Amino acid sequence: MAVLQLNDEQFPLSEGIIRIGAGADADLVLPTDAALGVQAVIERTGDHAVAIRRAAPQSEVRVNGVLLGAEPTPLMHGDKVEVAGLELRYADESKRGATHYMSSEAIPSDGGVRRTGAARPVAPSGGRLVSLVDGKEYEVPDKGLVIGRDAGCDVVVPRNEVSRRHAELAPTEDGYVVRDTSSNGVYVNGERIQGSHRLARADVIRVGGEEFRFYADVLSPTPPSASIATKEGVVLRSELPTPSLADTLFNQRVVETPQEPLAVLEVLNEGPSKGLRYSIRTPLAQVGRGPNNDVRLSDESVSEIHAKLQRRDDGWYAVDMNSTNGTYVGGSRVTGERRLDGTPDVRFGGVKLRFIPTGVTPDDELQERAARGSDERNRPVPAGAVRSGVDAESPGGGTSRMLWILLALVVAAAVFFVLRGRA
Repeated sequence: MAVLQLNDEQFPLSEGIIRIGAGADADLVLPTDAALGVQAVIERTGDHAVAIRRAAPQSEVRVNGVLLGAEPTPLMHGDKVEVAGLELRYADESKRGATHYMSSEAIPSDGGVRRTGAARPVAPSGGRLVSLVDGKEYEVPDKGLVIGRDAGCDVVVPRNEVSRRHAELAPTEDGYVVRDTSSNGVYVNGERIQGSHRLARADVIRVGGEEFRFYADVLSPTPPSASIATKEGVVLRSELPTPSLADTLFNQRVVETPQEPLAVLEVLNEGPSKGLRYSIRTPLAQVGRGPNNDVRLSDESVSEIHAKLQRRDDGWYAVDMNSTNGTYVGGSRVTGERRLDGTPDVRFGGVKLRFIPTGVTPDDELQERAARGSDERNRPVPAGAVRSGVDAESPGGGTSRMLWILLALVVAAAVFFVLRGRA
C-alpha cells in the first residue's frame, strides 16, 4: 500500500485521483489555510505507478526540493513532497518488508568507484553526499543523517538488501564518521568497514548497490616548522616530531603530487577563459555550476548538476542530467547519453569545450582537425553553387585570376615606358 506520511500520521493512497490541499474539494486535507484549496493531484494506476502534478499553474509543489513544472512527476519510495509549505513523505509499503540477507559470496569484495589519490582530512563542516546514480545531493546536518530503506530515512535506498536503517553519518570533533547499522554491510572505497569509519574528502560510500561520494570542507594542515628535514622536496615521516603531524604532512605532499588525468576538457569559448583546461581524474565525473561538482563551470547557463562524463569499457560517454539548457556533442543535443568518439566538441549550456581523453597527443588533435578540414574542402559542391572565395569556372579561383591581371598590367606598364624612352 502506498501512503503519504505527515509527521506520525499516514494517509493511504487508493487507486485513481487523490486531490491534496485544503477545503471541501480536497481528498487528503492538510492542516493549513482552507482558502488555499487543492494544491496537488496524485494519480495512481492499477500497475501501482504513482505520479504527482500541480493542481493549478500557480500551485507550488516540490519533490525532493525541486519545484514541479507543468508535467507530472513519478513518485518513488522515500521521496519528500512539499505541499502548501508542509513536508510529506511518500512510502511504498512493499519496500518496508524484511531485509534480504546476502551470502558472503554475493557481497562484492572489490569493484565500484573509489577515491583517487591520498586521503584528505576534513573539518566537521560542509558535509555532503552526492549520489553517483542520479546526481542527487544530500546535506549532512549537525545531527547527522540516516541512510536506509525506510521512507523516514534522510537518504532512501529502496533495495531489499538494504536495512531499514542501514548506516548513519554524522560530524564529530575530528571530522565525519560513518557507522554501519546494517546486516549486509557498508563499504567505503570498495572495502567493508567494521563498526565506525572516519571519512576523508571524496570517499565513496556503497550501500546496497548504490554509491555516494562524500564531500566536506578540507582540514587546514598544521604548517611545518623550519626544523623539519626534507629530502628532494618530500617530507620524511621518520624525521617528523609526532605521528599525527607526519600523516597530515605526508598526505598533503602526496595530494600535491601531479597525477595523470584520465581526460581533459579545454574551453573553446572566446574570452579570457579560452584555453582553460579541466583535468578529469575519476571514471565518473560530474559537471555543473554547483560547488561540489568535479568540473565546476561558473556560468548561469549551466545547471547546478548539469551532466556526467563516464568512462566505460567501450569508451567515454556524456550523460545529460535533465539540464535546463542541454548538453551537446558535436553540435547535436544529447537525449539521455552519447558516446564521445575522438576529441569531440562538448557544450554544457553556453560553455563549449573540447573533450580530450588520455593518450591523444596534440599531434593527434591537429591531424584530426586537418582531416575534418580536408573533408570540408572535398565535400561535393551542388550544381550551380559557388564555394566561398572560389570561382566556379576557374580551377585557380578568383584570387589567382586577380594576380594574373595585376601581372599583365605591370608588364604593359614596363613595355610602355621602354618604348617611350626609345622615342
